[in-house]
Amino acid sequence: MRYGPETWREIDGVVFCHWDWWLLRLALAEPRGLDAIAREFRARAASRRVSGEAAEAMLAQVLDLRARLARVARTPEEVLDAEERASGWLLKKAWKRVWHDGPNRRTEAMRNTPLRRLEAHALGGNWARFPVSPARFEPELRRVVGDHACYEHRATDVAARLLEGQIDRLGAMAASDLERLALHRAAMTVIIEMMDRVDDSLAYMSEVFAASERAYLALARDHAELDGILRDLLELAVGEDYALLRGVGDFLGMLQEEHANLAVRELSGIIAELRRECLDDQLARALTLRKAVLAPWG
Repeated sequence: MRYGPETWREIDGVVFCHWDWWLLRLALAEPRGLDAIAREFRARAASRRVSGEAAEAMLAQVLDLRARLARVARTPEEVLDAEERASGWLLKKAWKRVWHDGPNRRTEAMRNTPLRRLEAHALGGNWARFPVSPARFEPELRRVVGDHACYEHRATDVAARLLEGQIDRLGAMAASDLERLALHRAAMTVIIEMMDRVDDSLAYMSEVFAASERAYLALARDHAELDGILRDLLELAVGEDYALLRGVGDFLGMLQEEHANLAVRELSGIIAELRRECLDDQLARALTLRKAVLAPWG
């Protein structure tokens, strides 16, 4: 029994698994090959009628397979042998495993998708560049709400009040604006990571987030020239998927010209990466942010 991640073939030191085997056979049956398969999974990932997460994982495998084919300078026809290219049994098996069963057992590419990498980096990937790292405050905030507990709406109210109190306490103890900047940035990440575990139907946690966002943006406006501040905020606004950030557009529209130019340069790199990874929803957000930066300057 082959579940998919097991090694199928190695070519010039590049490993191909059984998921690749099935995808390559399906590609021969499509006029546009792997591009057609990628387009279908991209549509499934964007659809609310099917499992977007599963389609996203399969799309990541297709893109990773395409990159490995480029490394060995081979086409699907060249990787499959004559018997595999002609096999109706293999085509039926590939159709069932890819379009109906997959992905059950996952490869590293399926687990570590471009979207997951983007979201993870947006939450804390730029913190080492801050004058005071938000990582300094993150553990103290996490201890208040825990890493694994789930909260129904009444418990969410309690957790939100406890977290709000901890933020206020740490803020009162902060020795500088840069420490307060780091504190509120840490609070934003902690709350975003909690959203899958809370019933926030009464917006208790969202209100705590909004308070930290307002404080953070006010501080960031005075320190926008510091290394990493704008890049971090832009990546967070692009990668945050709960619509918690509400003030970033106005913030960008009020930047001084030198900071607006920096924001446009940062967004150019972000937009290019999103296009390369085919992350259409996040690309739309980034383009909207660029419009917000440019709007005051005509």
